[in-house]
Amino acid sequence: MADRPWFDQETDVLLIDEYIVEMDSYKRIVEDGNITDTELLEQTLRVVTLMRRLVEALSPEAKAIATEAFGEMAVLNALQALRLQATSALP
Repeated sequence: MADRPWFDQETDVLLIDEYIVEMDSYKRIVEDGNITDTELLEQTLRVVTLMRRLVEALSPEAKAIATEAFGEMAVLNALQALRLQATSALP
């Protein structure tokens, strides 16, 4: 997955979302249809560990760009979740 593009150069469509379903962590957590608090905590720790490694590898300028990109991706994910919630027929 390391060499795969994050988005389509021609259409600007994010591709990273498509990779999620291929990730072992995702498959393992969702396979039983129940996401536990423990699984969420473990995934949080996995992300923090990777982010620590990334911070060590990035220049200050690259870290600033990555921080903004992660923040904007979080905004996008939150907006998508809110939109899905608003259009859901379930209460």
